[in-house]
Parts: sequence; structure tokens; C-alpha cells
Amino acid sequence: MLRATAVAALLCTALCEEQKVMITMRDGFNLSTWINCDLDKGSTKKTILFETSTYTHHGTEEIVVAMKEALGPDYCAVRQDMRGSGDSKGQDFSLWRTSGNDSYDSFRWLAGQPWANGDVYQTGVSSDGLGSFFSVMDKPQWLKKQFVMWASVLPHNFVFPGGAFRDALTNGWLAAIFPRQFPALRHEARANEFPGEWWNPVNMTGKCADLVDFPAVLLAGWYDIFLQGNLAAYDCYNEGPSKTYMVVGPCGHCQIWGCPVYDSASSQSELAAAMALDTFAGGKVPELIRGITLFVLGSADSSGGMDKSGPGNYWSTVERFPSFTERKYYLRSGGVLSEQQATEEAPLSYVYDPSRPVETRGGNNLMIKCGAMDQRVVEQNRTDVLVFASSPLGEDLVMTGPLRAWLEVESNATDTDFTAKLTHLYPDGRALLINDGIARMRWRDGTTGGVAPKPMVPGTVYGVEISMWNTSYIIPKGHRVRLSVSSSNAPRFQPNPNNGLPLTEDFEGKQLLAQNTVHIKSSYLSLPIVSKSDLPPFDMEAALEAYYTERGPAFKAAVKKVAQIARDKAAGIAGVEK
Repeated sequence: MLRATAVAALLCTALCEEQKVMITMRDGFNLSTWINCDLDKGSTKKTILFETSTYTHHGTEEIVVAMKEALGPDYCAVRQDMRGSGDSKGQDFSLWRTSGNDSYDSFRWLAGQPWANGDVYQTGVSSDGLGSFFSVMDKPQWLKKQFVMWASVLPHNFVFPGGAFRDALTNGWLAAIFPRQFPALRHEARANEFPGEWWNPVNMTGKCADLVDFPAVLLAGWYDIFLQGNLAAYDCYNEGPSKTYMVVGPCGHCQIWGCPVYDSASSQSELAAAMALDTFAGGKVPELIRGITLFVLGSADSSGGMDKSGPGNYWSTVERFPSFTERKYYLRSGGVLSEQQATEEAPLSYVYDPSRPVETRGGNNLMIKCGAMDQRVVEQNRTDVLVFASSPLGEDLVMTGPLRAWLEVESNATDTDFTAKLTHLYPDGRALLINDGIARMRWRDGTTGGVAPKPMVPGTVYGVEISMWNTSYIIPKGHRVRLSVSSSNAPRFQPNPNNGLPLTEDFEGKQLLAQNTVHIKSSYLSLPIVSKSDLPPFDMEAALEAYYTERGPAFKAAVKKVAQIARDKAAGIAGVEK
């Protein structure tokens, strides 16, 4: 195989519009790699545009090819199949755990070719974006810039948020993209619900200052499956010496699958693509675009589209997320949320039956419906959902930052789940989802390394924090804040059978009923309150037109093409059987 690789490289030094090579990794495994170069044009030493993918080479257009067309003949487009994908056969997909080693070995080989100048610029979207993030784990000195869209640096968090298995996303995506490998991959992921050594090859926590010393452009979405890990990537990357920009749109992956309310706000991928092309070309992002460009979510109109007359639904650009003031809404009897804590409140109990879970309706999903959907239809006529609402707001409530619920709970089971959903309650009764979260009680002390699962002691009261991730959202004056608490949200999360068994064994045990109790006196919703002045309006369309006018029609066409390919890849439509 080394001989075949050498022959391919020799052929490519003569003339190579597109050439397939097999690059040998340190463990002897070979990765299928397509190289697209114009060696008879431009510089004799090319910059490499690199994309590693879980999707087959012919299943979709490559972002790197579109970027090469825009940037010119001084760049080579290189697209590689990850292990277990496409033509990189012979091993199962590594769940990104070999991305650090494989990227290092690939970059070293590519940078050593006679037509290469030694610099690698990397891009990736969704699962390929995960490969991009984790490629830094071996700190490859050839990697100089990145453009990463809708991905995460928190792999354990996106598989086990709050310690619960993210059923629809993990099983749905693995089964669709790796049907033959799915049983083994599913077992391997579920066997590692504990955040131990197995996750180390993709654990970037606290390491970015040492690993990332290059500029990057990131693209995220408030209703995206990877939101929390994307926001963490921005903080992580900016620990290093170079500047990272981020665009946070409303939808992310959800824009492809139908993003209720916010479907029309899709220009975020164009701005991010324009910024990335400028960065890759050695240019400078215009000063009017600050470190974070974000969409401030707002109300839906009566037809389900964006209410453009309300206080939200606009773009803003800020150097960093504004500092927020925590506002607590305490859970009160009678289904009330109040800023005043009661002196005495009786606890509220319900029976959670894992065979009859609360149905998922909207949220940060893939493979199932996503976005800001009305929760009434799945919560009405249920005795296992506790609903609380504030009084009508006296002024607009402006939020930007983390959403969380603190619950004081107990159960007669040794393990169970508690869920929280934050919704925007309209005067007409609609309860549109802002975001949700879950906590698996055996992981109540966290899911960071070194923390072991702890069974509950029936009758003991525990405090647990439920992260509902982050948002930037304005609830208008006269509307209300609404919180619902329960113990399931399926198929977004696999229902907890309440038997305390590890995920690899839980189907072997019985599904048990759980009597779950919330001590509402000490339980509250925490919201991040900012001022409207912290989020000044930004004319996204005008900024894009200024970009296009300055750079010309070819730049505009390239940006739109890169953005469209990114949206197509995020949809998962490129996935074919491996």
C-alpha cells in the first residue's frame, strides 16, 4: 500500500485535477483521500484545504472543492473518508476517537508532498465538523486555520446530556449512516456512559490554550443539536492567542428539517462562509462584524412565522456575550412561577411510567421534529407533568445565556430522570418551546471524569441542576414564562426504566414505576437577564451585500455555494449505507 501511495503521489506531481490516494496511518490503516489540484496553474507550492468526512465522496459536493474554486489555483482541495466510511474500509467507524492521530498523520503526509507549502486549512460541518475539532488533539503544526459548522467539542455531553442517553439523535444517525456497523457502534457508545478514559481522545476540556493557536470561524444555532458544544468551542478556541469568530443562527441543523417560526432566518451560513473565505484568503473580517454575531429569538405570529413587529427576531453582533443577571422564578402551588419564594409549600408527586413517556415535540433534535413547537398537545391530560407559569410580564424579558432549573427531588426508585422544559406562554394559550433539559439521577453529581454513578436512597431529598442549554430570546410584555417538569421526553432521550442498571444491561431488567416528588419550596427556574442595549441590532442583509459589493460577484457565488453545501450536509442527505 505504501508503494501504491507513492505511485499516486508521483502521478499527481505531473497533473492532477482529481486523484485518489491511500494515506497510511501510524497503525498501518489506510485512509482513502481525494486530492484536487491544478498543478499547472498558480504557485508551485499549494495550501491544502482539508475536509475529513463520514459521508461518501460521491454522495455530496465537497465544501473544500467549492472553497478551492473561490480561492484559486494556489490551493488544493483534499477530502478524506474517516475510518469505516466510504473507501476507508477494514475497520468500523471510530466514533471520532482516532481523529487526532489520523489528522496528524494525514497532515504530515500531505504537507510533505512536493506540491505543498506545508499549510493546512480545515473545514467541516456536522459530523465532519466533529472530525475538524478533534483533529487538534495531537496539535498538528501544519494546521493553520479552520471553518467549523454546527459541531461540538463536548462529545460526552451531546451523547449523554445530563447523563441520559440521547436516543433519537445517536441511534437515528448511526443507523442511517452506518447501518451495518450500527449494533456494534451503539453498544460501544452505551457501554461508555461513564465519562472515563474511553473519552480522552476527544476530550478537549481545559486543553485549548495549548492546542489551538490559529484563527477560526465557527457556525452554531440556538435549536441545533450541537449548540452547547459549539458555544464551548468558541470559549475553548479563544483561550489561544488567535481570534475565533462565531455566528449563532436560530436553527442550525433544524433549518433543514423544518425549523418552526425561524425558517426564514437562514442567512447565518452565508455570513460565516464569507468570513471563512476572507480568513482563508489572508484577508480581514470587516470591523463592523464583532466576535459573536447572533440571532435574538422572539415571538411567532398567528400563522407560525416570525413576528417581525415584536421586540425580538433580529441579528446582533457583539464582541462577547453580555454579562447577565440571574433571575429566579420559584415553583409555587397552583402552578405558579413567582420571584418570591414561599415560606411553606407542600411537595408535588406523580407516578412516572417508562412505558408511557411524554412525547418529544420540538427542541434541539435531528431525525425527529425540532424547533419551537407548542407543548400543550403532549402535556395535556397527563398526571406526570407539572406545569408552572408566571404572571403576565410587566416589561419585555430579555435573556441571553444559560438556562437552568434547580429541583429538590426524591423518588422511591434507586434511579430515575427529571426533565425541564422552558416555554414561552402566549396570551392565546400557545406554549412554544425555548429549550429543555434532563437529569439522570445516578449522575446527579455531574458527568465529569472521576465521578461515579450514585444510586438514590428512597425517601432522601436530593438537589439536582437541569441544564436547558443556552438561548438569546425576548419574551414580550404581557406574555408569560412557563416551566414544565416531568421525568421523560422520548424519543429525544431514552426513557429511564428506573431499575438502576447500566445502559448495556437496562433492557434485561424490568421497567419499574417510580413515585417521583418535587419539593417546590426550594425549587426554581434560573434565567439570564440582560438589557436590550447589550444586544444592538445588526443589519445582516446589508452586511452581506456590502461584503458582496466589495468582493465582487464571483465571491458572492462562492459564498452561496459553500453555504448551500453546508446546509445540505447538515441535513444528512449525503448519508448512504457504509
